[in-house]
Amino acid sequence: GVAVGIRAEVFADALAEGVFANHFSAWITEPLFPSVNHKLQRLRTFFASALSEDRTPGTNAIHQELDNLRNAGLIYGQIIYNKAPVVMGKIIELMGEDAFREGIREYLRTYAYSNATWDDLIHILDRHTPEDLIAFNDAWVNRKGMPIIRFTPRGKTLEIRQKDRYAPGIVRPQRFAVTLAAKGQTDTTLEVNLRDSLVRLTLPFAPERVLPNTDGRAYGLLIPDTASRDWILAHWHETTDETTRLARLMLLHENYQACLIPDALWLDALMNGLRAETNPLLFSTITSYISTPLCALPSALREGPEEGLLRLSASHPQRSSRQRLLRMLIHSAAAPATLARLYAIWRDRSEPLLNETDYTDLAYSLAVRLPDRSDSIVRTQRTRLTDPDRIRRFDFISRAMTPDTAALDTLFRSLLIPENRRIEPWTSALLGWLNHPTRERHAVRYIRPALDALRDVQRTGDIFFPRDWVGALLRNHRSPEAYRALLDFIDANPSYPPLLLNKVWQAAYPLYRANGEVKNEK
Repeated sequence: GVAVGIRAEVFADALAEGVFANHFSAWITEPLFPSVNHKLQRLRTFFASALSEDRTPGTNAIHQELDNLRNAGLIYGQIIYNKAPVVMGKIIELMGEDAFREGIREYLRTYAYSNATWDDLIHILDRHTPEDLIAFNDAWVNRKGMPIIRFTPRGKTLEIRQKDRYAPGIVRPQRFAVTLAAKGQTDTTLEVNLRDSLVRLTLPFAPERVLPNTDGRAYGLLIPDTASRDWILAHWHETTDETTRLARLMLLHENYQACLIPDALWLDALMNGLRAETNPLLFSTITSYISTPLCALPSALREGPEEGLLRLSASHPQRSSRQRLLRMLIHSAAAPATLARLYAIWRDRSEPLLNETDYTDLAYSLAVRLPDRSDSIVRTQRTRLTDPDRIRRFDFISRAMTPDTAALDTLFRSLLIPENRRIEPWTSALLGWLNHPTRERHAVRYIRPALDALRDVQRTGDIFFPRDWVGALLRNHRSPEAYRALLDFIDANPSYPPLLLNKVWQAAYPLYRANGEVKNEK
């Protein structure tokens, strides 16, 4: 083939850049690796990552104007990098691959070695399909949010209702598979073409359960009826097909994030998955999900699950999976018996799965969770480091391990001075430890001044530093007092830059959820 260069208009079309960087690069390279399950990879990389931002009140439309390079870090995120490729895949499904290729060829001929925008691409593609690609683009690309899709079986009819949280009446067309199951019947999979806010399908039999998204193509919050969701919770990990298994895991995760599944039930479902899972990508996904319901449990109920995770970290047949579990426990464990075991591992350096960085992270966690031993832990860990840069990093971050709240307050105030946050990854790590879950009650006082400093953080730092700053500040807060501090800041700044405010709301989603706001949306 012939290489043809096309540039997205400078600063003006981050979407076109994101699509070409991610979707087309994957499309080109995937045939080179025929043994890889690319559907599974795309589901994990594009769909799951996009949903993590799209579910928050700080979501944004895929198509945004970038008028100033300083705001680039506020636009580039999971929506541009990962939702855009999801939508491009849906455009190809809508048009068909042959028509899409013809449209792309015309686009390349028309704009070879010149500037082009996303809208230029859409208008050319629209000429190659009878489908209304302009309306499709408006719903999926120009409007923020994800569809909420409910599945309701009524005898031999299945009702599928779609709604939009931000723009009632907006329909995002998409296609995906639904599997029907009932005793005495062969499981039957149907193709759904969701083109309206309400679709009714006539079924071959009255299903006992409806299992959405069997093929992993659907995007959004998919809400099954209660009986079907209960079955998926109990049996998702038994699904043979890896793509379907991940799709069901992600469906449950979004239902959990939407407060439709209690912490204890979700934790049980994930524990079942960890014990059965042998696919490293799926195991990694489960491990990334499990810390949230684990940390939501009262301390008295955590010892059993943590003991089970410790045992699995020693017995799982895959080295990478054992290592992932240990690293998760380093940051999430809180039960006294688990901390005693981790302390012994750190003291004796007895776990070959952990490297020096892991042991340093473990020292930080133990110092915060075992305040009576914090000074000793910090001193000992420092003597184990030999690399000068790692020692400098340790000296910067370990200041947050002290149990002295007055010293912590002084340390926080120092971060409000730009020259004290020059090494931004270290600063983010330090701010995160200041706002550790064990310090939540005290750390509420940091929320308002840190948010007040956010515009200065943007002015003086790297383009991605504001996102890291608010993430470190807010991700561990759950209390009503913390949420009040956030709302007070927003109320006091009615003209706050929208792109910057989006980053605040994205980081605050766990706090938003913990204070009942997600329930209030349904």
